[in-house]
Amino acid sequence: MIRVQTLTFAFLTFLTFSVFGQSSSQFVIKGNVSDQQTGETLPFASVFLANTTVGTVTNEKGDFVLRIPKSGSYDLIIKFSGYKTYTQSVQFFEPQTFEVNAKLEVETRVIKGVTVTAKKDDEWRRNLEDFKIGFLGTSAFAKQCKILNEDVINFYFDQENNTFEAFASEPLIIENKALGYRIKYVLEGYMVSFKEKYSSYWGYPSYEELRGDKKPRARWLKNREIAYMGSVDHFFSSLFNNKLKEDSYMVQMAKDVDDKRYLDKNELDLYQFLKPGSTENSKRLEFENILYVTYTKELISSEMGSVVNVSNVPVYGNKQRSQFRLLEGKTHIEFEKSGYVYNPLDYLVADYWAIEKMGDLMPIDYVNTRSANK
Repeated sequence: MIRVQTLTFAFLTFLTFSVFGQSSSQFVIKGNVSDQQTGETLPFASVFLANTTVGTVTNEKGDFVLRIPKSGSYDLIIKFSGYKTYTQSVQFFEPQTFEVNAKLEVETRVIKGVTVTAKKDDEWRRNLEDFKIGFLGTSAFAKQCKILNEDVINFYFDQENNTFEAFASEPLIIENKALGYRIKYVLEGYMVSFKEKYSSYWGYPSYEELRGDKKPRARWLKNREIAYMGSVDHFFSSLFNNKLKEDSYMVQMAKDVDDKRYLDKNELDLYQFLKPGSTENSKRLEFENILYVTYTKELISSEMGSVVNVSNVPVYGNKQRSQFRLLEGKTHIEFEKSGYVYNPLDYLVADYWAIEKMGDLMPIDYVNTRSANK
């Protein structure tokens, strides 16, 4: 039996992308999707911008058109069953039409030297429950999520590397009744490394609004604001705009010396570490050691339990605290005003942010109407 344990560090397991506005569709992506070997077009392939509510499918001839409301950086994702996921980063700094001729490769998965759990037996069901904890999370919102096609998920354990992995033969269909979204998630990887003591998952979500009358929609809007405020997306957007203090964030620096962690109790002006990015729309955060981020407007959730404070450093009263650090050999995090991160897999997060998983994540085109109207 494979049991996935709660681990101290988790990869920042999601990709973040630019926020959309309500402008006219002057930014267009159009193209065609076909088989790389045969040249045959692929009708009804999924085409979407990762982590947004913008998407479509190809027509009978394999053609598609995406109209994007606002300039920014995006990841274009194309998925067709039995083929490798097609990804392409696109940037719109001025109105234009971006043309794509996507040739998809047939997907082949070779698994050597591992124990595979594909049979839907008791062991598979136990692994599924562990996967849902690591993927959806344990929060109140996560508990209202349901994976509608669990049977497409398989698991394997690599004894040589002491890792537990999961993969899906089709995009996962997730219904989040707390936030009011139906999510199609292209799972590219899920791994728990028992040796290195971290877990990670990565992939490309596409969001669709659930239908509901006035009462559930009011609840969804309230929950969405709760999920967004204090999130990683909100933090980077606030940092870009030099509004950390105004948005109720406190940042401190910590350092590990001889297996002991020392926390500087003084508040850090993180904005001073920002430098110009590689594009006109981005900035880089360069830092060393460990950053502790306290969001003072949010109390620790009772659903999280003691796992919130997984380090030996006390939480800031009863407020939400997270921490993050760069991976070895990485020098910076680059991001845009919206919170879009160019290199989201170059750093680790822990504590609160690591626990808030897919069940709490919002599409990046979410607009906090209450804040926007202030």
